[in-house]
Parts: sequence; structure tokens; C-alpha cells
Amino acid sequence: MDAWDVVVIGGTVAGMRAAIAAHDAGVSVALFDGRAHGSDAGAADTGGLAASIKEATSRAHRDDTIRAGRWLSDQDVAAARTSAAFEELAQLERWGLVLRRDGASLPLLQQLPGHSEPRVASTGDSTGRELHQLLEEQCIKRGIPRRMDMQAVSLAMQEGSASGAVFFDVQEGELVSVQAKTVILASDGFQSAWNGDGVGDGTGAWLALGADVPLRDMEFSACNPLNVETVDLSLPLTLIDDGAKVRLASGGDVEFGADSGLHAASQQIISGGELCVLDARVLKRTSRKWYSDTAERVQSRCGLALDADVLPLAPRVELTIGGVPTDGTGKVTSGGEPVEDLFAAGGCCNSGFHGADIVAGNHLLDSLVGGAAAGAAAAEAAASVGFGSPDAVRVELSTAGEKVAHLLQGVDEGALTRAAGAFQLASVMSDAMGIERDAASLETAAARISKIIAAGLQLSDSNPVMNTELVEVLRLEGLLKLSAVSVASAKFRIGSDDAGNLVHTLVDSSGNVSDSPVNQGSGDDWLLAPPE
Repeated sequence: MDAWDVVVIGGTVAGMRAAIAAHDAGVSVALFDGRAHGSDAGAADTGGLAASIKEATSRAHRDDTIRAGRWLSDQDVAAARTSAAFEELAQLERWGLVLRRDGASLPLLQQLPGHSEPRVASTGDSTGRELHQLLEEQCIKRGIPRRMDMQAVSLAMQEGSASGAVFFDVQEGELVSVQAKTVILASDGFQSAWNGDGVGDGTGAWLALGADVPLRDMEFSACNPLNVETVDLSLPLTLIDDGAKVRLASGGDVEFGADSGLHAASQQIISGGELCVLDARVLKRTSRKWYSDTAERVQSRCGLALDADVLPLAPRVELTIGGVPTDGTGKVTSGGEPVEDLFAAGGCCNSGFHGADIVAGNHLLDSLVGGAAAGAAAAEAAASVGFGSPDAVRVELSTAGEKVAHLLQGVDEGALTRAAGAFQLASVMSDAMGIERDAASLETAAARISKIIAAGLQLSDSNPVMNTELVEVLRLEGLLKLSAVSVASAKFRIGSDDAGNLVHTLVDSSGNVSDSPVNQGSGDDWLLAPPE
């Protein structure tokens, strides 16, 4: 059985940043991901990185974040994340990230939805890909083991403390147990539940849910307002600041305000009941070179030219906000109490930074700063404890083995194929958990998801070696559980008299929902309060 001081689950930006921070703190660390090398590059990144590097303080950035998040942000976390943005961006530049520059050779900052000032830095339309490559290089330089095609199946818990995890080795077709002093969950969110494309399978969140950790604010998600209709092609938000216009079919432009997060900006696009288009024909000539990849994708996917045609828009879910609850250090909490030796960062967690909506550029900021914080905190915890008994890991390995064997050996009558299950789930989530929701639709959605879960999923291939279908079924089972608790949280938010107040929702694996207060900050000199 392998044993590491820190085990990171997820090869995302947050996961690699956590692994780097843990390694630099002097502990042994290994990163496990269910996908191949580079598969996560650029996922869910259309907004660049937000940092108030040309402002005297980060106060306005913090306030914009809290305001756009409808005062549901943890204000201490918002203050810490935004104040750490400058140093994190500087660190990325020291590692070799090449940002767009202005006339003074400083990073070019753009004003995007949710910001009262220009503060989003990027590399054009390749920010996610270049950042992912940069962090991969830093992991390689440090000799951090990155074991890919290792799908996490379950967490091993011992007396309420994380002691390791069980993985399915796709290439070997075997289950592998790994012991750890601390575990960091760092997968993406669960946006694939809406889109059915496999991007964002929420592994970290459903692992935590399976370990009896209630999830927080699962009802909140964010759409990309610049998603091209029918082909589901998400375009960079930086196009807006570079001159592109969102226009109504009947004429006139759609303007995004400083208090508009991505969800609110998407609401603006659909609120008029008429088609909106993106007009990039008016893109600044000096900016067009930064969107060559976007122009190529528009041509190949739509048969249109970015500089000659308008693109019909239909926002779709790109990021999820709810997930594993953490404090500012990345430590996972359950009912307000810390879960020992378990940490989380990135899209699968709910750090409290975003509130009810995401400001452009804050997703990458949360992944980077949150990943670094979780890695450092996990390393500190690992340095002060020894390895526990491997018994809990062995028990979890046996349980996972029974589950996988059942999937491989038999076909339950009426069970769905993975493709059919994913299609039905996406239909349910798109219908009921989109931008506009109502209690009746949510009730119907809960019943439909329960029916899919009850039917079960089947495999067409019984050979475990290189069985990617098995991996997809494991992920889809997790997505179904996350979708069920997400709908339960949304029903609670709509139906409770207190749900509109400053509360978080907490939902357990049985769909039981409760609430907890939002941290409105510990500094009276800067405390933001919602308007009366």
C-alpha cells in the first residue's frame, strides 16, 4: 500500500497549486487524477485572473465580490483572497506566465462583469491552458509524482479523520489503496450534470458526500453569458472589454453592470425574451491577435468568421459554486466543526468566497489562492501527526471492490447505459436548475433524478482493463447524487421563509437540508451589509 504525507485528488489548477505548496513546505506529496495528462487544461476558464494590482488597496475588489455574491460571501475569506491576489499573480509571472501588457509594460487589466475597476489579467484566450502548463512544469521541476488515469472511488475515514483513499487504476484495471496523513480534494465542480459533456464531474464533492460530509450552497451555479447557442462553445469574457458587443436582435446593446456576476449577466441576456448575439466584428484591431484560437474554434464549430459574423448566444452552466465546505485555510468543515486531516480547494469546494454568484476572474483566483492555502495547511497538519492504522483503507478497498465487481459482472433489469443516464440527467438539470427556477419544476426534477438513480447504470464491457466506460459510470453515479442534493438545496432556498436571508444551506447525502449563518466579517471598519 502506497503512503504519502499529503495526497491530492484532482489534477486541476487548484490541485497542482496545492501540491506545489505542500511540497515546498517539506512533506511528501502525490497527486492523483482520473484523467490523462493535460485533460484538465483550460477547463472552465473564460475570465482570466482578477487582481487589484493598480489600486491602492484590494478593498474595492473585496466589496465588488461581496456585492455581486448577494452578501452571501464569507467576508473574511473574501478579504483574504482578494488581498492575496497581487502576490499570487507576481508568483505566476516569476514562474514564467506571459500576460498581456499595457503601454507601460504592466499587466493589462480589463473590466469585466462584476468589477467596478479594470482588474482582470489574462493571456488572451489561452489563460487556462497556459496556466495549466506552467503549473505542470513546476510540479515536474519539484519531482512531484502525478499519477494519471487514477479515478478516485472513495475516501477512507477513521474516527472522523481522513486516512487515505481508494482509486481505480484505468490502465491496469485494478483498485489501488493509498494511505495518507492528510487528503486534499481538488477536482472541478459538477457542471457536467447540466451539460453532459464530462467536463466537471464533481469528484471531490461526491467523495466528501460519501464520507458523510454535508455540502454547502449546492443550489448556486454560474453560467457563461458568452456561450454560443446550439454548439455550446464558451467564448472568453475578455472579448467584451476588447470591444465586442452583446446586442439585442431588435437593436441596442446589453451592458453588464459592476454588480453583475456571471449568473446575473446571464440573466440579463435571457430576461428580454429575445435573441442576443455577440458582435465581435467591432473588436479592437490591436486585440484580435489574442483571439486566434477563438476564431479558429468559431470557424470549425459554427462555420462562421469571428470578424465577419454575429454569434447567437445562449448562456449555459460553466461553473458551480456549491461544494465541500471549507474555512479560509482549506480545512473541510462539517456542521461548523473541522474534519481532521481533510482539505479541499478549487471547483469542488465552497470556500465562501463567491457567495451566490461568481465575479469574472475570481474562479481562477480562488483556485490559486485556495489551492496554495490548502496545500500549506495540509502540509502543516501532516508534519505533526503519524500515519494511522491502515485498517480503514483496507475496509474501504473491500467495499469499493464489491461495488466495481457488481458493475462489471451483471446487468440489472431496466438499468440505463451511461449515455442514456447522462442525457436524462442533463435534461432534468437544464429544465429545472437553469437560470430561472420554480418550486413545481424542482419537485418534478427531484422525482426524475430519483427514478434515474433507482434504475441504475449498466456496462457493456466486463473487462476492467482500460475500461473507460466504468470510470464514466462511477462519475455519473456521483453526479446523480450531487444533482439530487443540489435540487434539495434549491427547494429549500425557494421554500423557506429564512432562505432569502443571510444563510448558507447545508445538505447531507440523504437530502436533508439545514442552514447556517454567513460570516459577515470580523472588521467593523470595512464590514459590508446588504441594503435595507
